[in-house]
Amino acid sequence: MTPYRGVFTDFNTILADKARRLGDKVYIESVDQGKRITFDQLNRVTNRLAHFLRARGIKANDRVSVLAENSIEALIIFFGVQRYGATLNAINLEIREKNVRQILQDVRPKLALWSRDLPSDPRPLGEGGAAPWIAFGAWDAERPSKDDLFALLAEFPDSPVPGIAVRKDGLCFVNYTSGTTDRPKGVLVTHDAYFCQSESTVDRLEITEADTILDYRHFSWSSPQIASIGPSIQAGATLVFARRFSQSHFFDWIKNHRVTVAIGIPTAINMLLSRPVPITKAELPHLRFMTSSTAPLPLEKHREFEARYGIPIVQLMGSTESGFMAGNHPARRKHGSVGPPMRHVNTRILDESGNECPPGQEGEVVVSGRQVSLGNLLDANTVQEFPKEGLRMGDLAYRDPDGYIFVTGRKKDIIIKGGVNIAAMEITNVLLQYPTLAEAATIGVPDEIYGEAVVSFVAPRAGQTVTEESLQAQCRTKLAEFKLPKAIVVLESIPKNANGKVAKDELLKLWQDHAGLRGGRT
Repeated sequence: MTPYRGVFTDFNTILADKARRLGDKVYIESVDQGKRITFDQLNRVTNRLAHFLRARGIKANDRVSVLAENSIEALIIFFGVQRYGATLNAINLEIREKNVRQILQDVRPKLALWSRDLPSDPRPLGEGGAAPWIAFGAWDAERPSKDDLFALLAEFPDSPVPGIAVRKDGLCFVNYTSGTTDRPKGVLVTHDAYFCQSESTVDRLEITEADTILDYRHFSWSSPQIASIGPSIQAGATLVFARRFSQSHFFDWIKNHRVTVAIGIPTAINMLLSRPVPITKAELPHLRFMTSSTAPLPLEKHREFEARYGIPIVQLMGSTESGFMAGNHPARRKHGSVGPPMRHVNTRILDESGNECPPGQEGEVVVSGRQVSLGNLLDANTVQEFPKEGLRMGDLAYRDPDGYIFVTGRKKDIIIKGGVNIAAMEITNVLLQYPTLAEAATIGVPDEIYGEAVVSFVAPRAGQTVTEESLQAQCRTKLAEFKLPKAIVVLESIPKNANGKVAKDELLKLWQDHAGLRGGRT
């Protein structure tokens, strides 16, 4: 448990406390930048950012967008906006351009900050918005350009901003998910919800000042925010931060930085199994365990990884809306389970009538409590609040007599590829823009590396012919690389059930037959 013991404590107070007690201790090791920042340095530069925001007229709950890759600078902004009490909207530019435009239109930030290290200038994506755009380079550059954010911050004191009072019900983040429809929605996370989401992780995984946590997922994702970034600052742990997963560097990072907790996702675990590295836990004496979340990890993969590397895997289950709903304790794991409910969330298994399911009976996961987010941002001025009595997550599961949750499936029509949610409808809609197609459908199929892969099925109009190559070319002009179908199967017609709905089970069988004929593997 953190020193805060469930009592809401804002990040302004937390940062000041860590700087006072752990000033010279390294907080962030940025492996790609080859740089580090201490708790004291982070405290001082985020104080400057808070002064800067006040001088720009930014108020509590005003939205600040940041477009950057993982870096020390990105996390300076991440914490600085929080400590001031404004609302952070972090954007990953690897998603489709149209979605970035939509996010900026919906959020309508009062200020947009962007990294000079991005491969292209993102300012055209915000055309039509009123927010000023400010670029930033290295936070410790000796001679930054006059208009650089960190040059502007140098004009402000590094002492605390007087009068900051971050409200627990104020908005901390607008986090965007991939969504289950063509149009992703922003999730509004309060300061209290984020405090609880982070503290639940610290509590369950027993994170302390002695820990060093490795993560490599984009900071705009909810999962790194609640698995490594928030917990590390609350506990006073060190965060080893990379821009993306690297199979060739992963174990070197763990060894060289004495990592004690390595964040894992099923895709990374599958990659390490498909191309094994000659190393075992005996050569990584500081490593306590790896985590696995963002998507289901098949039991056989879990056991195979532990048998090969001797590294324990601790499974958790979470969402952008709720934080981690459940998680295993490192010393009390159950293979195949995502663990019992976390400290600050009420995770129930309910039947269709809303009754609590007894142990062993499958139902839908429903969450409520302090760490559940406020609701969805539908557009700049429309908020769809989540029901206080409980948010239905669309995941199917059962609970064993000890309270451990076992996920059996999901209701949501999404494909989870490498931990990223992909809306099947988006892929289908892109295909249906092809004029010679009559029908299209998209499903997720099992994949050894990514957990699931995208496969589409199409039926041409009468008298028309299409090829997979031409359809893939169509998709490449409309979709991000990670959303592209693994295969597009041409059929005479899309199978349907008695109600006229797409028969997904039949499509899966068709794919298995198709992959077998081609010598592929599902």
